[in-house]
Amino acid sequence: MAVIKIRNYSGYPSKSAQLPYDVNNVLSPRIVGGEDAPERYAKHMVALVLIGYVKMLSCGGSIIGKRHVLTAAHCIDPYVIWGELSPQLKGVVGSNYWNSTNYIEFTDYIIHPEYGWTSFTNDIGLLITADKIVYSKFVGPIALNYDFIDGAVRSFVTGWGRLEANGEVPHRLQLLYLNTMSHIQCVWAFISVGFPSTVDPELEICTLHSKGHGMCFGDSGSALVDAASRKLIGIVSWGYPCAVGFPDVFVRISAFEKFLRDALGKYVEH
Repeated sequence: MAVIKIRNYSGYPSKSAQLPYDVNNVLSPRIVGGEDAPERYAKHMVALVLIGYVKMLSCGGSIIGKRHVLTAAHCIDPYVIWGELSPQLKGVVGSNYWNSTNYIEFTDYIIHPEYGWTSFTNDIGLLITADKIVYSKFVGPIALNYDFIDGAVRSFVTGWGRLEANGEVPHRLQLLYLNTMSHIQCVWAFISVGFPSTVDPELEICTLHSKGHGMCFGDSGSALVDAASRKLIGIVSWGYPCAVGFPDVFVRISAFEKFLRDALGKYVEH
């Protein structure tokens, strides 16, 4: 069991508490209840795959520059060995099918310096490609929205995560529309049923569709997109899997503007 500090929001008392499940199973990287995404609906999407004896889906990511793929830090960290990124981690672009062979390779990475691997705080990072990504009618970047996002914002997520907790990984990209929650709604959704809430409203965004609709294993790192502006506002980070009626929690892009601008500046596009 992992002990996670419950943060003090809106007068709620801070205390330490044990989560009711093993942290590796509960606060998991993790679309349930979605639909097949139309072709070219999410040209920014990257399937992060591990190429070994077998090919495995690891996470999702988003193209935000010619050499930059944005994802969750916990999607990068396991593949860093003695400071070097494993060459077995590759990206698939330009296809709604994660088992396609349209690979891009990565040569470097940037993880937020204050990333907390046990609590998923500051769960943001970038993968740097070996070569410039070639944009086409199937491949392209997504713009970042640095505005603070409150509740009731219509948005969508695309990903290749499992269709249920112990279910299959879909071959085709899935799409789910949902609304963001206010931080009060999110905190109460956890606390009202006796679960600790570690959500930080300054750093994270919550969404909730309904029971049977939400994120699952493999969706981590995928983008939460504002449906109106089609800009990226969040990154799938953690939640109580899978789609059991609790909020899904995303990294809040607006909280990391300086980190992102600094990181992007280290690999200037020509």
